[in-house]
Order: sequence, then C-alpha cells, then structure tokens
Amino acid sequence: MIRVGGIQYIQGDVILGTKRQNPYSVTNMASAYSSILRKGISSNKPVSIRNTHYYVKFKPQNLDQYEVLSRDSTLSLSDYPIEYTIVQNGNRYHDPSLPADVSTYQYAAVKVGYTFKDTISHQIIDNLYIPEEDNTISGTSNKPFVDKLLDEAYIRTGNYEDTVKFDSQNPARRYNPAGKIQLFDTRIGALIGMEGVRVQARRWFLIYSATTDFNGNYRMNNSYKRDCNYSIWFATTRFSIREHLFSLTSYINGPKQSGDWSYDINNGYDRFVGHIFRGAFRYHNKDIGGLQRPDRWLGKRTLYIGKDSYGSSSGINYIILPILKIWRYKDAEQAEYSSDEIFSTTCHETGHTSHVITMNAGPIQYIQVSRQLQESWAIAIEWFITHIEYANRGIANYGESDYHPANFPQYPNDQAYQYWNLTVNNTYTNLFINLVDRTNEFNQNYPGWGINIINDQVAGYDLASIEQNILKHSYGLSSLNTQLKSNKPAGVTDAQIDLLLSHY
Repeated sequence: MIRVGGIQYIQGDVILGTKRQNPYSVTNMASAYSSILRKGISSNKPVSIRNTHYYVKFKPQNLDQYEVLSRDSTLSLSDYPIEYTIVQNGNRYHDPSLPADVSTYQYAAVKVGYTFKDTISHQIIDNLYIPEEDNTISGTSNKPFVDKLLDEAYIRTGNYEDTVKFDSQNPARRYNPAGKIQLFDTRIGALIGMEGVRVQARRWFLIYSATTDFNGNYRMNNSYKRDCNYSIWFATTRFSIREHLFSLTSYINGPKQSGDWSYDINNGYDRFVGHIFRGAFRYHNKDIGGLQRPDRWLGKRTLYIGKDSYGSSSGINYIILPILKIWRYKDAEQAEYSSDEIFSTTCHETGHTSHVITMNAGPIQYIQVSRQLQESWAIAIEWFITHIEYANRGIANYGESDYHPANFPQYPNDQAYQYWNLTVNNTYTNLFINLVDRTNEFNQNYPGWGINIINDQVAGYDLASIEQNILKHSYGLSSLNTQLKSNKPAGVTDAQIDLLLSHY
C-alpha cells in the first residue's frame, strides 16, 4: 500500500480535490523576489524573473496526436492538472468532461521556444518562472538564495507543505531520489528486479527521472531539498503499456516524500502490467538470440493494451496498427494468471508484429500466410524468449523438454511443447520448435499427454536465421518445405524435412 501525504494509493481512478495557487507563475515569482529582497536576501548572480516555461494543456483529438505528444522526449506529461490536490491517489485519470473514447487532456511545463504542433490543439494556462532550471542563477553557492525564493513563493500561495523542512542535524541536506522497484513473480515465487521502467520524481513542474537496472535499482543524477512526488511509468521510446487506447501510459503513483523510495509490486492489475512490460522490454531491448527487434515503421511505438477484465481469450494483435491487446489478467474463475504466462503471451503477440515486419511487403504479404504458420511462429518465439528470460532469472531448464514442475506452465513452455500432435491443436503447433530443438519426441512418454508419434529427425536450424532467410518467403507448408530445403543446415536431409512436415 502507498500513501501520498496520508492519501492511500489504489489501483483505480485518481480523484482530484481543490485547485491550488500556482507558486511558479511569473507574477507570483516576481512578488516573491521583491519580498525577499526587502528582507535582505540577495543572489550572488544577477536575477531576471521572466517567462522560462509555459504551463500547457494539450488537447489531443485522436490516438495519433496523443502518440506524437508521448514520443516527444522534451515533454513530461501528466493526465491530470498539476495544480490540483489529490483526494484519492490511483493509476489512471480521465477528464470527466470528455467521452471515454477520447484521449484525455495532457498537462506539461514546456520551455519557452518550444515548437508547438499546428495539428494538436493546446492552451497556455500560465507563464512560469522555474528558478531551479534558470542557468543564469544556478550553482552551489547560490542554492541558499534559490531555496529562499522558492519558500517565499510557496508561502505566498498557501503551499506551506512544500517549504524546506529545517534539519538541525544537517541544514544543507539534499538527496538524490533513489530506490528499488521489484515485481513479484509467481513462477519464481519471489520478488525480482523490475528492469527498464522509468521512475519519476516531480516537484510541481520540475521533474527528474531514472531507469531501473536488472535488479530494479535506480538513482537520479539531480537532487532535491524538499519532498517530491514519486511515480513509476511503464513505457520506453519503443513501446508503451496502457489500460486502453485512450489512456496515458500506465503508471503507479508513489508517495510524496524526501529521501529514497522503494516499492514492491505484489499483485493485482499493476503486477499484470509489470509482466507485460517485462516481456516487451526483453523483446525490444535485451538479448533475444539474434531475432529482429519489433520496431515499427516511421518511429511508431508498439502499444500494449493490458485488458483489465476476466476471461481466457488469447491476446489480440491488430496487424495493420502497432496495437497488441494482452488478455491475461484474470481467468474465468477470477484467478490472476501466472507471471510467466503473462510474459510468454506478450512475447507471442510481439512475435506476430515482428513477423509482419519481416515480410517483404509487410501486412499485404502477411495476410497471405496460413494461420498455422502465423501461430506456430509466434509459439516458437514465446517459447524461445521466455526460456532466455527465466534462465537469466535462475531456472536453467525452463521451457525445455524435461521441464514439467508440479505447477507446470501452459504450452509451449511445458516440456517444450513436445507432446503436441494434430489431436492437440492443428493451428498452434510446435513446428518451428522442432526445427531448432535436438529432441526427437517419437515414442516418448510426456506426462499428462502420453506417447507421441511425431518423428522429428530435424535439428540445427535457429530461429534468427529462419526469420531472416526463410520466414519472409513462406506462406504455407509447401513453400516452407521449399525454403527449408534451400537453407538446410549440415546433416539434415530433404527426406527428414519431408517426414517432419508430414505430421502437420
């Protein structure tokens, strides 16, 4: 549980309270500066209270406009107005004046000189002077002046909780926001580092951030003297996780405090989103055995929609658009899916995206590929990448033919899907797994499934070279057969390929 100034965080809607006076308005800062000068407090550098930033309300009209804003690295967006108090702290907000299927307004402080997009409507709410970002008065020796100016600005606007709290033991104390973000993994049965998420530390319009490492640790280069508002954001420059199409990137609002902040994501929708992020981060940023990254055309990010509802449907991939819906939060009995199932499904759906990109003519070619090949490729991708992830996390044989724990995972990670035959499912097959593994399942007994009849004498292909040389020319079993024979590794015969494909 997180409390922000005594306010409990829930996985639900942010509820706003009263509107506060803006201490950073140019008018207020000018008055605050005049006030401290009369008290004999001066800067050791010339001071010019001026408009350094605009406080802006962006009004995106559609998904494309929101994505343009989201990909802008100079913007730190908020989906609720920054000057309001919070009555209930949550992980989503949608302006009540807008329809649910319209992107909510976005708020940010932008530097003077920012080039606004003509196509995206915006409103300048206020002209800001942010002394912490004014390089003309920066420097360690001038920090006491900046602190006094800020305190006066906060006091004049009634924001007393933002003033410096005097520490008699360390009156000059500052802190670099830091901590550790962890995620509970049901397969491992323990908390693991939440790698790659952005942790943000905000004080009104001043925002610092850092990215977590493999163990979930982060530390920011900049420092604060006052309390800051912490938050965790599930997005990178390559992808974004959302609850639905018209929401901001999924986030967790943390506390307002000074010093380090660490947080464990244990269960619920936040854990679900966390494991979608893990799968996406692995595929987009980490070792995937030489496979192609699922980077979209024209710099577009892949959007993952974490479906917040019950059900056991598979993920849904909108082929033309970079939108992947992951339906793996809770099953029909309202039990949360296991962590590796969420991770694996995310890789599966991302595998479809990479398959589209691999095809020479993209979606036009992809829709000509048989459903069996489409799904069997995605099956192999999720099996391969999920094995890499969990082997890195300490389960060396995860997903291999001898992996069948008491709480065994779903296909294809249970026993490397070697129990598959046509009676199981003629669409989601282990075809590409059998091309790369060195296990012949013929006449082998697989617990829960019995003796298998597939005679797999083929080995030595690898998924990266299949993707690069074979997949883009394969539309069904016949063309796949031709491509496999034209690109077969040493020791594999045409007869062995024919025998294996005859089982599909």
